[in-house]
Amino acid sequence: MTQTEQPRAWWVTAALTLGLAVAYAVTGASGLELASQPGNVTAVWLPAGLALAALLKFGRTLWPGITLGSFACNVLVFPAPDGTLERALGSLAIALSSTTGLTLIAWLVERRGSRDALASPSDLLRFMGLSLVGCVVNACGGLLATAIFSQTPPGNWLNFWATWVLGDFAGVVVVTSLVLGEGSARPRRVVESLFVFALSLVLMQLVFGRPIPGVGGTSLPVSWTVMIGAVWAGARLGGRAVGVMSLMNFFLMSWATLSRIGPFGHFERHTALLLTDCVAVLGTTVGLLLVSSEARSRRNQEALELERRHLEEKVQERTAQLELSSDALLSEAEERGRLASHLIEAQKQEALGRLAGGVAHDFNNLLTVISAEAELLRRDKEHNHDVHDAAGAILAASHRAAELTRQLLAVARRQPTTPRYVELADTLAANRRLLRPLLPANITLEVQCDDDCGVSIDPTMLDQIVLNLALNARDAIQQRPGKVNIIGSKRTLGEQAAASVGLPPGRWVTLEVEDDGDGIPPEILDRIFEPFFTTKGDGRGTGLGLSTVWGIASQARGKVTVDSSSTGTRFTAWLPAAERPSTPIKASAAPAFIDGRPSVILVVEDEPLVRRTVVLTLERAGHQVLTAADGDEALAVLEIGAAQVHLVLTDVVMPRRGGVELAREVRARWQKPVIFMSGFHERQSELTDELVLGKPFSTDQLLAAVSQALRTAT
Repeated sequence: MTQTEQPRAWWVTAALTLGLAVAYAVTGASGLELASQPGNVTAVWLPAGLALAALLKFGRTLWPGITLGSFACNVLVFPAPDGTLERALGSLAIALSSTTGLTLIAWLVERRGSRDALASPSDLLRFMGLSLVGCVVNACGGLLATAIFSQTPPGNWLNFWATWVLGDFAGVVVVTSLVLGEGSARPRRVVESLFVFALSLVLMQLVFGRPIPGVGGTSLPVSWTVMIGAVWAGARLGGRAVGVMSLMNFFLMSWATLSRIGPFGHFERHTALLLTDCVAVLGTTVGLLLVSSEARSRRNQEALELERRHLEEKVQERTAQLELSSDALLSEAEERGRLASHLIEAQKQEALGRLAGGVAHDFNNLLTVISAEAELLRRDKEHNHDVHDAAGAILAASHRAAELTRQLLAVARRQPTTPRYVELADTLAANRRLLRPLLPANITLEVQCDDDCGVSIDPTMLDQIVLNLALNARDAIQQRPGKVNIIGSKRTLGEQAAASVGLPPGRWVTLEVEDDGDGIPPEILDRIFEPFFTTKGDGRGTGLGLSTVWGIASQARGKVTVDSSSTGTRFTAWLPAAERPSTPIKASAAPAFIDGRPSVILVVEDEPLVRRTVVLTLERAGHQVLTAADGDEALAVLEIGAAQVHLVLTDVVMPRRGGVELAREVRARWQKPVIFMSGFHERQSELTDELVLGKPFSTDQLLAAVSQALRTAT
């Protein structure tokens, strides 16, 4: 039930008021045909229900229509002489009491009632209770007007008043059920509706269609059977059907009762109408209670369905959040796994680096002694040819051992480097001439490279990458005919492409080495870059080739990727692209042996064998040599005779004071040139701009470095 009190034009309100007055008067005149005399009361007063429905539907501003309609209706039948003042005043008093009672009901429903009286049984009972209050007010006013102005008062005032109350109340219940029933309409059941209507007519004919003398208390129970149709309608057909059945029953029961037939025909007239109202009102109430119960059940089901959908949406939303959280957790787990693997790899590299550094330092000291002594033997003309050959073999072995040491440092990414701009095309052209003799005749070698593929790297390291990858491709092809392709190209990687490779976006130079061998088994693909891992067997591999390539690329801030299948393998070394320098780099001249003038050189070396070999080499070249076993001892020598010393030749790693700290003191206090001898040092990056002799070094390299330093100093 809704109330519409929206602002509207005055003429609309006037038209509605006039329409209500006419409708009230017409329905009232029809209802008075079944009125009981004296007093003009009926079993059902439809104008009351019609007026209340109008007030609830269109607003209480229509109350003048109730007054006009009620006055017009009552002035014709009020029990007073025609044209007398009593008839006019009595009709006006009844009209005002009807207006007051119905307006009071509308006001109470708006304030205390529900906007949908059939929403639940409690809402229905509240609406009926409030309506009964207004009907009591209306009946009291009518009773007072009749008592004052009527010339033929009723015999039983209590029955008269009760019949008036129930008549108005019955009209309210029946008409409002027709109006309110619209909101609770059910699916149409035409056949069932016709059956119920016919059943009601049959029952009405059986119960109220013939005289039934009252026998004790049997009249009232028998009369209840005629309300089966209203109850059935409430259970199956909806509120509007209840209103139709109740309206039909009211009229037929009232007609039969006033005609002195049916179960109430033998009662006093007001008592008979009162009993008729009781049966009809209670039957209608039961039907409407069934309708309101079904409405509440349907609303609860809709609420449950809405809650279920809301819950499903929440579940779906929560599921989506959980999926996102799960994806985030999975991504985080993958990221942690990746970081953990990187950490493990870094720890492995750190451990390998420390191992390689320690081995390189000690091993290079030994190799320095071995190679220097072998050179001295080979230069000594007093020995025979066999001794010279043995010295050459020792030198070759020491060079091979030095190469292995460099590979260890490259794997650990700790190899001393001197990066400079290198054109990949020039490197590949030079290596093609070197590689061709290393590849058997059954392997075809093809080399191609884009222009302007410049990188910043130590040239010897780039040569090492090319050589190791090419020899790895050769071993993959073995004895059958095959092909090795070496391709250099330049690429620009965007965000997505760079992420797929695992590199920062930007310009890159790639060195690809392809072969058509048998490929790498998938189960070992993740291990091929591990140091000392090899599948060649029979002592044919050290397991450092691919590890060296990986270490060099990583040290150059690049990466190595591999794609392998049963038809071949492609290794790709990614190196950062470099800009060509504005001025060409002059190629350094090959070291030459220069005797130089006799000079005093301070040799600082903690290894006695290395110190002896260096001293012997320098003395044979005509230099005077002072020695010290560490930095502190060297400073003590310089404190005494720094003026006679022309050059300091120092190792890097020594006990107490190392070579870097010693050089800092020497330059600050005496401005002497310094040459470093280093097999490996943790602080190798600090020697970038220094003159460094990498151990093991040859006699010629030592003397050339000394001559260069002395010439620069003078």
